[in-house]
Amino acid sequence: MLSHGPGQAPGIHRARRRVAAVVLGAALLPWSALLAAPANTIVGTWLTDDGASKVEVTADKAANGSTVYNGKIVWLKEPTQDGKPLHDANNHDATLRGRPILGLQILSGFKASADGWSGGTVYAPRAGKSFPAQLSIASDGRLQLKVEAGLLSKTDHWTR
Repeated sequence: MLSHGPGQAPGIHRARRRVAAVVLGAALLPWSALLAAPANTIVGTWLTDDGASKVEVTADKAANGSTVYNGKIVWLKEPTQDGKPLHDANNHDATLRGRPILGLQILSGFKASADGWSGGTVYAPRAGKSFPAQLSIASDGRLQLKVEAGLLSKTDHWTR
């Protein structure tokens, strides 16, 4: 009994099976892998969810040559208080309280990962502390920051 149709060479049947296997394998890949954002997707300027500031995210080279993502405040809705530029007055380290908020690095050390960017911290000037965080791009294109503080976590969304 022939395993191929009339007028078809035996190799065509094997080729069709291979194509079907490749198509099936591609269909079984996790969708997140197919939709993963390029590592530099977060580079650019983002408006914080409360609209009070803009943060510029850059790709920088670490000492070991890897790429890390950092972000600094480049715009403040209210850059002064009582006619003076805002400073990092709530920092737990008293020696850093004189730093201006404008230009302050608040995202540090993020590395691209399968689920976005991880391994970094976000500095919260109002609290005067840094917290571990994860970054990702939401389905609507916003930058999602998941900040962890002990057992609690908070998610913010920034827009371009």
